[in-house]
Amino acid sequence: IIRSIAATMSSGTKTTLRELNDEEEYLVSKGFENADLASCVKYLRMIDQHKLRRPNPVYRAASLVVNDPKKAKVAKQDLYTHMEQLAIASLDVNDADTCDATIDVLREVFPNSSRVSRLEGMSLEAKGRCDEAITKYDAVLEEFPSDQRTMKRRVAAYIGAGRDKDAIDALSKYLDTFMADVRAWEQLAGMYQERGQYQQSVFCWEEVIASEPSIHYHHRRLAEVLYTMGGDEDVRAARKYYAAAVDMSNATDVRALYGLALCDARMRKKGKNKGGMEVLDGDGEVPVTELGQHAAGLLKKMYTAGTKLGKVEGGM
Repeated sequence: IIRSIAATMSSGTKTTLRELNDEEEYLVSKGFENADLASCVKYLRMIDQHKLRRPNPVYRAASLVVNDPKKAKVAKQDLYTHMEQLAIASLDVNDADTCDATIDVLREVFPNSSRVSRLEGMSLEAKGRCDEAITKYDAVLEEFPSDQRTMKRRVAAYIGAGRDKDAIDALSKYLDTFMADVRAWEQLAGMYQERGQYQQSVFCWEEVIASEPSIHYHHRRLAEVLYTMGGDEDVRAARKYYAAAVDMSNATDVRALYGLALCDARMRKKGKNKGGMEVLDGDGEVPVTELGQHAAGLLKKMYTAGTKLGKVEGGM
């Protein structure tokens, strides 16, 4: 009884990524070769717990478990979860036959399952039949309108079919329900940017920054959109976001340093054209040349250090 309770507690305990990586390293080194099913099951549970996608090791671990469930000592419900993992990993490693065979078994057990329908749609996507996949996802969403994973797969299918406008509409609709999905806002920002809809892209990047304000490259990517827009106020705003990216990255973000220097040059040129001696920032306090010249100086130092390192390595 005590062992049973301990096992139950252990299976529900949150594992760390380090534990997962250690387990994966063991399996790759000798666990798969020795068909260590207990470790395979443990690893697959960790993968499911952390919601990760690691195709090759998952494919190998799930294949061993699914092919010998009795020896692996997995309950039926757990077996079906591992079969789902196997189906997805099979697509990732380009083994469509294993994926389809696994889906066929799951469909027999769960004839009306939306999760199995989603797997069928993913299989269609992998075969380039994106329009058929969209039809499959639409049928699922008609019954379960807030199925998050299916909504995201539908967006991916639209992108795969080259229907960018429909993909943007679908992703916008998804974000109406799941507003806290930062990666979705990031994806939508990039899609708007590719279509030249910069104002919409700026709005999306602002949502990303509101959720993850301390990540420097979010600030830099918003700055890049603002700089591309090109208006005087846009360039001023871009300069501030570039400066924030430089500050947060401890001046290691080269693209942000370049952006800061470009904004400075653009604003100084604008000021000279107007006959001004010195252009100030939006607050009217710090000379525009200060940050830009500092960024340019850091870039020169980086290239000088890189050149010296290259000569040393070449001499060795």
